[in-house]
Amino acid sequence: MRNNTLTIAASLLLAMATGLASCASKKAVTDNIAVATPGAAVSTPSPAEVNAKERALSFARKVAANAVDCQNITSKIEFNLKSGTKDITVSGKLMMRRDDVIRIQLQVPLLGMEAGRLEFTKDYVMIVDRIHSEYVKGDYNQVSFLKNNGLNFNSLQALFWNQLFVPGEQNVTEAMLNHFTVNMDKADKPTLALNRDNMSYLWNTDNQTGRINSVEAEYGTKKTKGNTKLTCTYDDFKTLNGKPFPHSIVLNMNTSATQKARNITMGILMKKVSNDDDWETRTTLTKKYKQVSVDDVMKKLMNL
Repeated sequence: MRNNTLTIAASLLLAMATGLASCASKKAVTDNIAVATPGAAVSTPSPAEVNAKERALSFARKVAANAVDCQNITSKIEFNLKSGTKDITVSGKLMMRRDDVIRIQLQVPLLGMEAGRLEFTKDYVMIVDRIHSEYVKGDYNQVSFLKNNGLNFNSLQALFWNQLFVPGEQNVTEAMLNHFTVNMDKADKPTLALNRDNMSYLWNTDNQTGRINSVEAEYGTKKTKGNTKLTCTYDDFKTLNGKPFPHSIVLNMNTSATQKARNITMGILMKKVSNDDDWETRTTLTKKYKQVSVDDVMKKLMNL
């Protein structure tokens, strides 16, 4: 039973990282600059308004500049899963190469053997069940809850690398910083917000350092049945390549949009973080592994 739980843990992480995506649309993100209506009078912003806008943009630049500048991040991890009455902690590895792959490997306690693996690349998503020699693999168009949305590999990478993102875009450019609504009313805890149709994103930051302390992504309107919210919280910041980087990441998904309200929490505590580049970026499987469908995996999740 414990091994089954370990196997499902990798699938749960996939569901958490992409569960909100099924609700997102492909509508273009609009920025926060007002567009003048033809024939309408155009008001001139006051000096105070100009100053506030420049201050907000300057802070957005500060947050964006905190992105760690390195090609590889690898670490041994302590992985915790909480779902209902389940609460397990296992060891594993996190291996990331910028713009290429994010991989999480989970191990069977005491035995040191790998139980499951989750691999995101720019071209496909794969879950490997080492216990039962099964795997799920598909490109982002074949996986239904990734297909019709702006959340892709780049967005997932931004979550794990603790940086800003605009759904559907590879990088946040200077021009894209205008997409964010910066609220500096709370001087010590400014926020950056971004709305996308029925999706809303909120980055909670630190005024002094500009680092991102948490990200909230939520889907739901008065017309929808229930809301789904994903919160990614960062802690234990340490310097990596001269920039603050969190060694603790906690993802929590709470949804009331299903028949049974669900709350799933996953914690990743990094140990011995390095920039090691001596590792294979793609998983190869032998013929003994059987490919199963995403639906099969989702059925397992619903039985938790």
